[in-house]
Amino acid sequence: NKLSYIKTVEDDISFIQIPKLPEVIAEEIAADLNELRKCFVSGAYRGCVVLCGRVMETALHRKYFEVAGQDLLETAPNIGLGNLIAKLKEQNVKIDPGLTQQIHLINQVRVFSVHSKKEAFYPSKEQAQATILFTLDVLKKLFE
Repeated sequence: NKLSYIKTVEDDISFIQIPKLPEVIAEEIAADLNELRKCFVSGAYRGCVVLCGRVMETALHRKYFEVAGQDLLETAPNIGLGNLIAKLKEQNVKIDPGLTQQIHLINQVRVFSVHSKKEAFYPSKEQAQATILFTLDVLKKLFE
């Protein structure tokens, strides 16, 4: 006898948990993660990846402000995530080695979503889930 298990929507998105965050960004990131849940459930996986980029951008900017005392959103609003990571490394912030590759993936999805290209990238459910899990892990490590 095979046991059957029917997944509910709650089971499907239970992996999207909001980690402990600085109060100043907690509400904004919680709103993004709630939107992320909606995208994931509806199958909008490109939207998931783009929102992961937004979440990481918010978190990395906050981390830089905490360690350097400088708000790059005001002084360098178009810095880009790669340069932001480099600035964090200059401040001796430990950065996960896979973060730059993750940022590259997110940027590629952003570019293909915004600009007309020959072939758009449509992440699979599993790719979106992996991106979300990695993003949540980065958040957790940045602020633990």
